[in-house]
Amino acid sequence: MSFKFPAFLIKKIFPPKKAVSTVDTTGDGKADSIQIMALNVIQPFTIPENIDLGDFNIDDFDISDYGEILLDDEPLDVSKQNINLQSIRDRVKISHKGEFYTIDEILGGKVGGKTIAMGDSLTIIIKLDDEDIGKLTEGKHTLKIEAESIPSLEISFELTNKSMNLKLDSNSA
Repeated sequence: MSFKFPAFLIKKIFPPKKAVSTVDTTGDGKADSIQIMALNVIQPFTIPENIDLGDFNIDDFDISDYGEILLDDEPLDVSKQNINLQSIRDRVKISHKGEFYTIDEILGGKVGGKTIAMGDSLTIIIKLDDEDIGKLTEGKHTLKIEAESIPSLEISFELTNKSMNLKLDSNSA
């Protein structure tokens, strides 16, 4: 059974013309990452002091066992054979009010107790390979996450000259 997040809610959380951009995180003038901004429009929440994953071992996790990620209806190879989990730990950062955190820092409790208020945004920065960043051309795109165990998520966005190859600004992230 598959459930899809309502489109009106997705548009509020991920505003189509503002939510996604490509950014230069190294300062070399070339986009190397995708920046996804999500706006908290539901209710304030506090990040727990300790995130207990139980018996779950993140090092054995294979995203492709649970669903797929599609960019413009083309599946991205997110299998454990294609993606090194240490690489994900190094490539993904989450920002709140200009402070960046790695996945390990989040799981380790560094953000525990932080409140995400209504109207606050969380920004996810994902460093991409040249091939993947090259797929993010000017125009309309769709990012889909489809899985059996969680609601499907579809983010429609448009990249323009105002949202491409931006210099990463930690104050706006």
